[in-house]
Amino acid sequence: MKRLIPFPNISNNQLSLFYTLFCSFIAIILLLVSIHLVTYSFFRDRIKEEIIVNSGLNLNTTVTNYEKHFKLMRSFMLSNLFENDTQILKNGTSAFHYDIVSRVQRELRNTMNNSLLYLDNIIYYFKDTGFVFDKEGTRNAETMFGKFYVSDTYSVEFWKRQAESVDSFKVYPTTNFRMETAFEDFSYGNLTPILVKSAYDDRLAFILLLKSARAFEAFHQPKPGSSLLILDEDQQVIYSSSPSLSMPDNLKMEDGTYPGLGGYAKLDDKYYFFRSGSETGFTYVEVVADRGLTNQLRNLNVLMFVILALSILISLAVSYILAKKFHNPLAKMIRSIQTYSILGGPGAASSRIKEFNMLHSTLRDLSRSNEKFHHDLQTKNTMLQQFAYMSKLKKIGGGAGLETRMDDDRPYRLVLFHLEFKERFLLEISSSVHRAFNTYKELIDAHFTSLYGESLTFQLEKDQILTILFLDDDQADKPEAELRTLIRIFDSDAPYCNFTIAPSPVRKYATDFAETYQNALDLIRQRKLGEDVQIITQWEAHPSLLVPTPSEETELVANLQAGIETVTIPLVERFLDHLDKVGATAGQFQEWSKDIVNRTIKAMYAQNVSVASVVDGSHLHEQLKSCYTLEQYKTFFRRLLTRSAIAIQEKKSETDAITKFVFEYVEANYGGDLSLDSIAHKLGITGPYLSSYFKEKTGTNFSDYIYTVRMNKATEMLIETDLLIQDIASLVGYFTVASFNRVFKRYTGMTPSEFRRQNIKWEE
Repeated sequence: MKRLIPFPNISNNQLSLFYTLFCSFIAIILLLVSIHLVTYSFFRDRIKEEIIVNSGLNLNTTVTNYEKHFKLMRSFMLSNLFENDTQILKNGTSAFHYDIVSRVQRELRNTMNNSLLYLDNIIYYFKDTGFVFDKEGTRNAETMFGKFYVSDTYSVEFWKRQAESVDSFKVYPTTNFRMETAFEDFSYGNLTPILVKSAYDDRLAFILLLKSARAFEAFHQPKPGSSLLILDEDQQVIYSSSPSLSMPDNLKMEDGTYPGLGGYAKLDDKYYFFRSGSETGFTYVEVVADRGLTNQLRNLNVLMFVILALSILISLAVSYILAKKFHNPLAKMIRSIQTYSILGGPGAASSRIKEFNMLHSTLRDLSRSNEKFHHDLQTKNTMLQQFAYMSKLKKIGGGAGLETRMDDDRPYRLVLFHLEFKERFLLEISSSVHRAFNTYKELIDAHFTSLYGESLTFQLEKDQILTILFLDDDQADKPEAELRTLIRIFDSDAPYCNFTIAPSPVRKYATDFAETYQNALDLIRQRKLGEDVQIITQWEAHPSLLVPTPSEETELVANLQAGIETVTIPLVERFLDHLDKVGATAGQFQEWSKDIVNRTIKAMYAQNVSVASVVDGSHLHEQLKSCYTLEQYKTFFRRLLTRSAIAIQEKKSETDAITKFVFEYVEANYGGDLSLDSIAHKLGITGPYLSSYFKEKTGTNFSDYIYTVRMNKATEMLIETDLLIQDIASLVGYFTVASFNRVFKRYTGMTPSEFRRQNIKWEE
């Protein structure tokens, strides 16, 4: 017979678990509420400042939209000014060229069909003849501005004076235009006139009528109680969204200064936000009533208190439900433990909660023993499983007898992670690469463990992490969706590490394990240029890299040895652009770049130039490993090829004054006469001697060097300026556009117009 153990004495002042939990929840709720109120009171005064800042940002967007549209109007109409039809009408008698006028009107109607221009009409005004036509027909100026577009401000005499002015682009104040004929009498509404003409030719002027209300709706997002003013450089009102609104004379900024390029000022019960347009010089003013800001704050206060009240009610309800859910099962356990204690179980520890007095003493030792045993067993089992899978992958004989979970032909999928830490990580992060690698491994393991009942994550190589996911038959195969959370985390660390992820398809048979892993490795090698997180699910054949061609290779080697960076740098950049265009992988970029670096080193050694003189810090191949984008590769080669060329040229310039003179003269006079005889005459030598001497010293034909310098200058002008192609041809030494187009296409593979469209910068 077992010895009875008396039940522990429970005093009457002990609290039930239900009331203890419920009171604790209430205490936490009150603490959070107090923190919330303190925080809200602290930040409430700053909310108004944030609203003011937000209003300023909204005005920035409005200014950008208006300025872009005015620039578009100006560029579009100036381009029309120089068209052949326009020139014919301007130089001749427009009234007798009805065929041309009809054609221009058709084009004009097509233009007006574009609703995004927000134009009511475009009027061609020939000042000398008084001839006018628009999209509808032809008239004289008196009829057009006296009947069809009548306003109190803009008469025929007014437009004649403006056409004679030196302004090539001007925006006039908005006013109401109307039609007053014998058959119709109606108003077009408020329109903003815009004048576009040549500054030095007043024979033709374009008058654009902008729909001010439509433009305002498209370009501005008004706040409640706000208005917009647009002022020209003379502070004259160009447009006002509120007709009664005007600028006060005594307005000053918050610091006491008058409004300038930006900022805001307050006068009476209104805020005035100012921004200046970079294209037109106009001043844009948004007027916001202080009442609107006050209403926003009051609404915010009401909303915050409603949310707080609801949060308290919901928290109390949830606290009550949770306390009951905790208490009910524990009450049943207590009854069982009481029986166990009477039959000889251990005693209880002291606690104010009577339920825990019983549970603590009964389960404490059992829990500790079980936890220790479970942790030890889990550690050994994980290590054994990792060894078994690595044995299968690497075909190690020692693990052949170990069973794995995939041996039952259970569906599985591999996810291979490749981590490449950048030099920036070593410079800015204090922790070691090994510690960071383990952190990522634990993060990946925790992520997949939360999604799947069974998964295994371990380090396979020094830069590889492999995860094995064991799937049920009904689980979907959506690797991109499963990796979305990890990708967001990796994106934040992308400046320090390149992440490449290769998920495999779902496989069933254990015999496919090694092959599946090899397929994942092949996917990793598909990584493209970039410093982003790349997930690769489909294998593609590596593109064939046919660069450089034999002729290009000969040209590259010759100019490397000659130290002509004006040839080698564009040539190498063209090679890099080709690799990027055909979709070369990051590994292919590395291998190709190593070859170019080796060629450069050989060229320096051939000229007795020390490689150490052009290298900063680490070895060139180590610096090459830090290139992850196309621009980084270009920057690397610009620096390398420039320094190597300088070093080679300095080596040659010690005894080669003739070649140095040719380089300097051609660079300074690339648009003039660069014939062989003319330069030889300046040196006091014969042309054939200069040609053979230049070829011997530089490895490049004299004519090829002149051709390359001129084409490089032409490409630079096409990209960086908006000069006409015929002007560029003249500047680089070609007398006709046809010969320039032919030579340029042979150099770049495209015409100058096509090259400019692909590389234009000033519109970006």
